[in-house]
Amino acid sequence: MTAARRISSSVIVPCYNAAAYLQCALESIFSQRRRPDEVIVVDDGSTDGSDLIASRFGSRIRYHLQAPAGEGAARNCGLRLAGGEYISFLDADDLWPNTAFAALLHHLEANPDLDLAYGLVEQFISPELDETARVGIHCPPGAKAARLCGSTLFRRRAFDRIGQFNPSFKYGSIMDWMARFEERGLASGLVNEIVLVRRIHETNLGTLEKHHRSDHTRILKASLDHRRQGVFATPAKN
Repeated sequence: MTAARRISSSVIVPCYNAAAYLQCALESIFSQRRRPDEVIVVDDGSTDGSDLIASRFGSRIRYHLQAPAGEGAARNCGLRLAGGEYISFLDADDLWPNTAFAALLHHLEANPDLDLAYGLVEQFISPELDETARVGIHCPPGAKAARLCGSTLFRRRAFDRIGQFNPSFKYGSIMDWMARFEERGLASGLVNEIVLVRRIHETNLGTLEKHHRSDHTRILKASLDHRRQGVFATPAKN
């Protein structure tokens, strides 16, 4: 694994079988008015040709392939590779509006006491879905503030204090991390601008909902346990 080099900002793109969407996600990063200094794609064992999509971007990205280990482990791998003092994430099926990174970075630069900045999230149904697939999919209208990985810019010091993502959570690693963030009393700031456009498609809904509910229950229980005990657990690295 190549060692991280110290730079200003890094974006980490975890990817698992996202060949259909990865190019759009990366293009949205490179269309930013103010770009991150490095783009790292962590391929979590894709088998659909995601590596070929990533290769189209040549030296503009750093590509790392790992054995399948889940979203939390992929993000942790990216953190170890990243050299930035500011850390961002974009899932391989989502998009950034072209002012997103600049808005979040400006907010942190103007407010050195903040440990992270987050913004508004807008959702859309992926256009390739046919009418049958769209039945039963709920896509909330408008934009709402949300501390998702893709809508948040982190200072590295936040990970130094909170620790990495817990890889045992299949789909809820960011929920768990934010719960620990709140427990420690770190500071966040809201940018009143759309900074993430989240794609809704078949593989992030439906069959995954029961896993989301299971992880959510575990996260709430862990948070309550930590509060009762006065313990702020840091998960083991993965």
